[in-house]
Amino acid sequence: MNIKRVMSLSLAACLSLSPMVAMAEDAVKSNTDIVSENEKQETPNYIEFKGKITNINSNDKTFSILVENDKDKLIAHIVDDVILLDDSTLDFIDKEDLEEGMEISMFYSKDTIMLMSYPGQLKPDSIVVRSSKDFTGIKVDKFDKDLVSEDNMLKLNINEGVEVVDREGNKLSKEDILNKDLLVFFTASTKSIPAQTTPEKIIVIKNNEPTVFNKVIINDEEIKLEDHMYKNKDGIVMMPLREIAEKLGYKLVWNKDDSSIELTKGAQWTKVIVGEDNYNFAKMMVELGAAPELKETKTYVPINFLEKVLMANMENTVDGTLKITQ
Repeated sequence: MNIKRVMSLSLAACLSLSPMVAMAEDAVKSNTDIVSENEKQETPNYIEFKGKITNINSNDKTFSILVENDKDKLIAHIVDDVILLDDSTLDFIDKEDLEEGMEISMFYSKDTIMLMSYPGQLKPDSIVVRSSKDFTGIKVDKFDKDLVSEDNMLKLNINEGVEVVDREGNKLSKEDILNKDLLVFFTASTKSIPAQTTPEKIIVIKNNEPTVFNKVIINDEEIKLEDHMYKNKDGIVMMPLREIAEKLGYKLVWNKDDSSIELTKGAQWTKVIVGEDNYNFAKMMVELGAAPELKETKTYVPINFLEKVLMANMENTVDGTLKITQ
């Protein structure tokens, strides 16, 4: 199989963490069929947006497409980790293969950062060009150890004829795809619940590793975090306090007696205590939704500590880079 890699591109604009930016889970009603208020429907892990490419914007730094259907439109930014495929060949394609007038299915995680302009703008996880005249089913979801999708709608049966690859096209075994986020091509399935199918092709689109914002720019200096951010049990992003605060010019002192850290920078002073969701700001105590946590001798605090306590500015780009300035 001739695998073509998507060229590395960067987005020109950063999306500020403000009311103008939302997660796809919150924005889904404005970009998919509107669900009745009386109807309760759980948001899927991946949202599919079907439409036609009506415009392509390309220059040396960015590549984006405008996708429209009868109800809505979205701008998709195509960067290096967006998977592009064609459902007639089930093969990878390049961004240059995209053309105006093509019918596509665009898939993006419910946690995708979306700029709430009109049209909305985001970076999808994958795009499939719908050029095949025959039926091609596509399922994008996390599949468990039994290869059942998290929404319990599809179970995969794997035999030697099923092509299983990673996003670079490297061949994988059945064991490599357990508990992973997969893009699955199939042509027929049973009418059971979950439906069962022997797929045509499976692509691992995420390894589900809990890394969050490992690329950080602090006061215009790009750093690679030694202590990675992570999501706690409640899904709140936790950041390494010392590593980031020192880059912002703070001095930190660990107090063993009460498991606390004092931060000072000129006249600024604050104190955090491990296990207590009470943060000192301007002689007042504020709650951030999560207490500081001690992990392998390192203290982590919620990422909103930057804005709410240290009064730093944060910007987040769609390619997952966090910019911090103070």
